[in-house]
This record gives sequence, structure tokens and C-alpha cells, in this order.
Amino acid sequence: MQPTLANHGRTDQIRGAFRLVVWNAAFSATALLETGATGCVKSNSRNKHLQYFGNSIFLTLSHFINCTPTSYLTSNDRIYLKNVLESAKPYQDLQSVYYSVLGLKLLGETITNAQEMCNFAKTKLDAGNVESLYFASGIIKAIANCQISFPANAENVLNAAITDESAVQDLYYVTFALKNIGYKVDSVKISKVLNTALKKEDNALNLGYAFHMGTVLTDPNPLFERIEDAIVQADEVNGKLAQFEGGLSITAIVISGIYKLADRVKKPPALDADKCTKFANYFMSRKRVQVIRAAYYILDVINILANNKYHIPIVVSLVSKTAVSTSDPTVQVRVTNLLGGALGALKVSMEKAVNTLSEVVVKETPLLEVKSDKTLYEFNFMQSKPSSGFYKLHMSAIPVQSDNRLVGNKGSIVEVKVMTQIAVEGLEVGTVDVDQTTTPKLHRVQHPTKLSGILEIDYHQKLQMKFNLLDKVAGKNMLAHQVFVRLINLKTKQEIIFVAEPDSSRIYKFDLDINSKAKELGYLSGRYQLDLIVGDAVVANPFSWSICDLDLSFPEGVSGGKSDGNQYAPKPEIKHVFRQPEVRPSSVVSNSFTVLALAPLLLLILLWIKVGINLSNFKFDIGTLGFHLGLAAIFCLFIVFWLQLNMFTTLKYLTLIGTVTFLCGHRMLSRIAADK
Repeated sequence: MQPTLANHGRTDQIRGAFRLVVWNAAFSATALLETGATGCVKSNSRNKHLQYFGNSIFLTLSHFINCTPTSYLTSNDRIYLKNVLESAKPYQDLQSVYYSVLGLKLLGETITNAQEMCNFAKTKLDAGNVESLYFASGIIKAIANCQISFPANAENVLNAAITDESAVQDLYYVTFALKNIGYKVDSVKISKVLNTALKKEDNALNLGYAFHMGTVLTDPNPLFERIEDAIVQADEVNGKLAQFEGGLSITAIVISGIYKLADRVKKPPALDADKCTKFANYFMSRKRVQVIRAAYYILDVINILANNKYHIPIVVSLVSKTAVSTSDPTVQVRVTNLLGGALGALKVSMEKAVNTLSEVVVKETPLLEVKSDKTLYEFNFMQSKPSSGFYKLHMSAIPVQSDNRLVGNKGSIVEVKVMTQIAVEGLEVGTVDVDQTTTPKLHRVQHPTKLSGILEIDYHQKLQMKFNLLDKVAGKNMLAHQVFVRLINLKTKQEIIFVAEPDSSRIYKFDLDINSKAKELGYLSGRYQLDLIVGDAVVANPFSWSICDLDLSFPEGVSGGKSDGNQYAPKPEIKHVFRQPEVRPSSVVSNSFTVLALAPLLLLILLWIKVGINLSNFKFDIGTLGFHLGLAAIFCLFIVFWLQLNMFTTLKYLTLIGTVTFLCGHRMLSRIAADK
């Protein structure tokens, strides 16, 4: 199984590279299709897309060839982690206090409430619990002048926990609790039980705990030989990060254990420089944790990676502004370990500068050390007169005195963009007939002035403009990312924007057929303002230039698609109209219907008078009175419903009255049946 596991990370890396190549290919192909669909971009733009496609593949593959650390622990990161560690107050359990005090010590902070932590450990100590003994002893060892008298049976409790059924984590707690308190560590017994536990389950976490235990055992070599077994279980992410399944805590426990064990046996671990760099990148990507335990693990492993005898990742980060120009030509980088500390005398240089077309424009250039800070190095990037655009600067940091511990010190990349000043040259604007039977009437306008006269143009003509953009630094024509022509109706303030396209010689040309764009202009004749808008990510002076005023005229009486007023003005409010109620019948019909409805009641009363009413069986008890009163109330409720109430309110009252009437009626009928 080991060869398969060993190749697992590389397989993921290759798959990730392949996915990025396919994604970039799809993106470039889409851009080509869109170009072909619009028909607006010339062949040079298609060539640019093809160059971008080739560049995407190159950058994608090179991304996986070189892996270097990406960031270090800044002062802001330290403040953030300190706040996380101090969030243990008010103290809840020994575990949070343990990680808080050890984390603050790693930060070099003074523990102001040390006595409070010590007293808390004394209060919460449970001598019969192995985990409690481990955390309490760790707190006592970390805090100076903190003395606790452990119960006499504490040593027996810890030794009794060393059994063949013990988990590796419990053995870890037992081992270091014995060491912290000062009891004898039975190395032979612990090694034997640990071997048994690892045979049952040798996952990354168990191996990590075992590596830490190996630092206090008599014979750590068998555990040292298992470092490779742990490393092959690591997963790679995008060829830049490496971690173990389970996240930050497990990864930190394993890596810190590996380097502590290697220091114990005085041999380099079975961990190559590339893998070490990927682990370092993973830890730095998780430095903004929110849990006290995670904050401690981050600080613990970063301190180890910054100070060990085998691998020290180097971070090259950009300190100066991303934008470089003739007025601010210096590129300044900081070269540090993961803690942001200096690395001694280094020879720092830029190996090459590569533009977005994968062209190497600047080769080997040394950087000068900044005297005020031993971690800062700088050089004048504009000295080589690079053209405007984006660049990847490949940096290297070689120690003056040989030091094989440094990893990731070659191929570090910082990105900058070279800014330029842009100018408009040779702008001519005018009109030409649609059938081109006459010579175009063009007027030259100098930026940033405005044409003094007004151009008159009607729907039989086209507006024509041409110009080129000059890169002042390079002294040649350039293309800008955003070049727009805007027409503003000076009366309604409505505007319409068009895109100006360059030809193969980088000359921008703009033709506007007034008749074909009449609908978009709302068929509104009158005064318009013509503006040119130019902008780009590498242009330091983007601008909006009012070139001239136009007098547009459309034929009178044309209203198709005409826009009345501002299309963004508030629209009339839409009010919902309910259906009108149907006409009610006349009062004569209504009264007649009421009399007919009451006629059966009148007939009932007359028949009762004629036949006679027998009330001898009427009993004045709760059931009889309640039933008849409830029945009368129901009839009254129906009358009120007819006159005033709605159905829902009536149903609520009817439920209450009907329930009482039903119960009373049931009691009345039961009494009558009993009497018979």
C-alpha cells in the first residue's frame, strides 16, 4: 500500500494542473468565439488571445513546478493571535488555560494574570483523571512560581493508565504528565504499549502523538523510522498546500512532532524541502484562526519551522507598492522566515522578470540591502525601461555562508505592474456622407482643448473620428483596455456610449451612422456633447475629454421609438381597482323576501296557540336552560351575521356557543331518557 500512498499527493497535483490547463483553454476559446461573433476585433486581437492561451498553459505548469512560501506572521497577525489566546477569560476549563498560557509564551508576551491561572489550575485539578493531570501539570510548568502539591496517588493513577487497551492519545497525556510533574517515565513499558496501540491504528494523529512521545523515550529510533509512514498520508491542495485529513490540529501535531523527534535523534527527517514548503503554506493560510487551541498549534509549529536544524522556509514578500513608475521606480521586498525574522547575510537577486506574454524582459538583477532593516532589499526596476503592463518577478535569496536549511529560497514570485502616462495624438473628428460622395470634413483637436465650433450633422451623414494613444514612457503607440466614445444630450442629459476599436496599426477609428443609431438616440434633434473616455489598469492618468459639441438633426414627424423625456423618470403609480359589487335588488323585493322567510315562524306560533303548549316536562335545571338559551343564542348570532359580522368572526363565536349548547343538550336528553 505504501507506493500507492506515496504517489497519491503527486497524482492530485497533476490532476490539479490538468484542470487549470483545461479551464484556461476553455476561457481563451470562449474569448476567441466571442471575438468572432462580434466581428469587432481584428486579427491582432485574436493573436493576443492565442498568446494568452499559450501563456496560461505555461503559467499553470510553472505554478506547479515551483512552490515557495507565500506569507509570514506579521505584527498584525501577532496581535490577532494574542487576542484569541486571551479570550480564555473568564476561565472555563483547564484545557483552554493550558493552550492560552503556552501560546502567550510562544508569542513572547508577559502573562499578567499568571497567579490567577495558577489558582484556577489548583481548583480544577482532578487527581483521578489523566487528562486533568496532563493539563494542570503543563500549566504549572509553564508558569513561574506556581507550586501545586499533587496527591500521593497521582503517580499510581498515571501508571495504571498504561495498559494494552490504552489509546495513543491517553498514552501521550500519561507520558508528559509524568515528565511535567517529575515522576519516573517507564520508557520500556510505554514503548511496548505504544507499539501495540499503533498496530491497531496508525493514522496520522496517532503517529503525531507517538513522535512527541519519542522525544522522552529511551529508544526513539523505531518511531523516527515511521516518519515516512505519516508523510505519505498527507493530501495536497492545488500543488501549493499540504495537510492531513482532520485539519489544522492534526497537521500541526504531526509536523511539530517530526521536527522535535528529528532533533532528539539528531538526524534529518524523511521530509523533502518541497513538502515542507507546502506544509508551511498551509499553516500560514490558517493563521487567522478563532479557537484558542488552534492559535497555540499555529504558533507552536511556526516557531519550529522558523528555528530548526533541517528546514527553514524563506518568505519573499513585496513591501513597496504594486504599481511601479518613473516617479516611483523602486521595488522593495522583505526576506524573512515564517516568524518575520532576519535570516542573516543573503545575496538577494531578481532572476528574471516575465510579462503576461511569457516574455523575459529583464534578466539577473541584484538587490541592495536596506541599511535600516536587515530584512529589506530593493532595486530600481524602471532602470531597464520595461514597457507598461504586469510582470512576475522571480526572486532568489542565497545565503552568503552556505546554509542547507533554507527552503523555498529560489523561484519566489512577486507581482508588480509598470504604470505609464498616456497621451492622445492626431485626433481628428468630423462628418462624412453615408454614400461617401464627398470628402470627409475632419477637424484636428489637441488634447485637452475643445473644438471651438459646433459640428452640424444630420441623419444622412456619419460621425467619424480617428486617433492614437501614445505611451509617454516607451514613446510608442499603445492599446488601452477601456476606450469609449460618449454622446450626451445637453437638454435631457441622456447619454449613449460606444466602444472605439483599434486597427492593426493601433490607430483607433470610430464611425457612427446617425441614421442607424437614431432609435438609440431617441430621434431627439438638438445639441450633443462628444466625449472620449480612456482608462487602463496600467495608465496613471485616465481621463474623460470633452472633444466638441454636435448639432444633430433628425427628420421631423418621425416618432417611431421616440423617447418622451427621461426614460429613468418616475412612472405613474399603478393603483389596484377592486371589482365593483353587483347591484342590490330594490327594497320592495328585499322586504317581500324577508316576510316570506319569516312566514314559517309565524305559522309555528299560530299552530302552538291552536294545539296548545305543554310545558309540564320542562325542568329548570342547567342542562335544559343551557340548551334552550344556547339555541336562542345561535339564532341571534345568525341574525347579527346577516347584519354585521363576517364569516370568520361568526365561526369563532359559533364554535364557543355550539360547544356549550351540545353539552347541555346531551345532559337534557340523558335526563329525559332516565325519567322514562
